[in-house]
Amino acid sequence: MSLLYLARPRITFYTRCLRTFTTATLLRTEASTNNLILSRLKDDLKSAMRAKDKPRLNVLRAILAEITNASKTPKPIESDTSLLSLLQKQITASQKAIEEFESAKRQDLVDKEREQVEILQGYEKEIPKLSDEDFNGILEQIKKELEGKEAKFGQAMKALVEKIAGRPVDMGYVTRKIKEAFPSGK
Repeated sequence: MSLLYLARPRITFYTRCLRTFTTATLLRTEASTNNLILSRLKDDLKSAMRAKDKPRLNVLRAILAEITNASKTPKPIESDTSLLSLLQKQITASQKAIEEFESAKRQDLVDKEREQVEILQGYEKEIPKLSDEDFNGILEQIKKELEGKEAKFGQAMKALVEKIAGRPVDMGYVTRKIKEAFPSGK
């Protein structure tokens, strides 16, 4: 062996990682009073893994995947208010799937979807919503404000949404109540 080969300095290259990733900011934030359920989802995922609870694990993974996907959009899910709308969408989608599976006579899939709906409704019920008394008070205020004018559904809905902005509320319930209060045209 040659002495030149042994004496040659070894060339090493130091490169930094060019590919980086970020996780959803909400998964790293501390629990606040505004997002109690949101911060608990990750812990529930871990406990479902330990308990080998497949249905709950699948539901939690789906919810966290939706949250991560939403974090890459202009409207990320950062609070329980936005989580409520996500849960309601998933419940509605599961209920439609149940109807389709029943018409196709797939009882195994019906049972699976019903279990998923129960889990989602459990999280939905834990999110504190605007009470009926508070909502009715706000609705009465809007009725008084729009009393002299020819009140229409759209005007009432716009005024109500401005007043309840940032508070978790079932929009289906809101729409029904406004239709009852303002039966005149849309």
